[in-house]
Amino acid sequence: MSHRERIERAIALKEVDRLPWSMWKHCHNIDRFPRKLAEYTLMMQRELDLDFVKFIPYGQVQCVDWGLDLRQSPSDLEQPRIVGPVIKTKADWDKIVPRNGWEGEYAVILEAQRIVMESLPKDVPFIVTIFSPLTIATWLSDNTTVLTHMRLYPEVVERAFEIITETMISYVEAAVKGGADGYFLAVRNSQVDLLSREEHKKWVMKYDMEMIRRLKPKTWLNVAHIHGAHTWREDIVKNYDVPIFNWHDRDDGPSMDEARKLSPDKCFWGGLSHLNTLHKGTDEEIKAQVADTWRHNNGKGVIVGPGCVVNSHTTMERLKFVAECVKATAKE
Repeated sequence: MSHRERIERAIALKEVDRLPWSMWKHCHNIDRFPRKLAEYTLMMQRELDLDFVKFIPYGQVQCVDWGLDLRQSPSDLEQPRIVGPVIKTKADWDKIVPRNGWEGEYAVILEAQRIVMESLPKDVPFIVTIFSPLTIATWLSDNTTVLTHMRLYPEVVERAFEIITETMISYVEAAVKGGADGYFLAVRNSQVDLLSREEHKKWVMKYDMEMIRRLKPKTWLNVAHIHGAHTWREDIVKNYDVPIFNWHDRDDGPSMDEARKLSPDKCFWGGLSHLNTLHKGTDEEIKAQVADTWRHNNGKGVIVGPGCVVNSHTTMERLKFVAECVKATAKE
């Protein structure tokens, strides 16, 4: 099977020739330069035979044009440091002004994408990363301030979230014009101890679902990543019209088997502990998690990968070992 066919069949819950797989790992410092980021992306797909590419610029790229100050670490293994909050007062929300998703920092990552697409095998799908507006706002401020302002000045915050939503949509549209097949929507700040169910619907789901609805006609390979533990996961899975869900299944639960009872028709991406097994587990633990994922649902509707971004200190040799375990499923 081609890479694309393998993913299409996984989404359709059909049999595949081997376990599909993909992963993502930051390349701090490297990701500030389009050609270096592109070369890293192509190397990872080539060396690990990934069935699709989740493009991985630095996480806060979508905040920089709204004033976020990032200081790079001397080490390529450490993420940039946020210097200070952009939003501290009610008036600061006016700093969230409309942006085009193909200008500023977006132009940098779109140029990296252009270079990738020149050499990426045609049968390897490519997706870009976007975030819920609440995530963007939290990076520009902090949890306490954003939550307080949401409750005290909802009209002001809603206006900012609408602008962020439009910017996310325009970025994905620009990426699709450049050859992307879809997006990875990272849904952070969905913890039950952070937001009530009604607040979660108003401040997270409302905007996420608007992005999903408007991008659906233009994309096919879309993932919702539910970040963290004790989240409003069931509400997200029931309402987000995307074919693939990814969450911390090994590290925070629920397991794929538990989730399958609630979501019999969805494709799951996960099965590897990004916090423990991938980074510091034994080869036998990795083999066991890959094999268990392959057995899930009789090998249908599943893609193996981490529950979240792979730790930067995880070695390439370790990831190549995962790829070998994945290829071995074709012999079973």
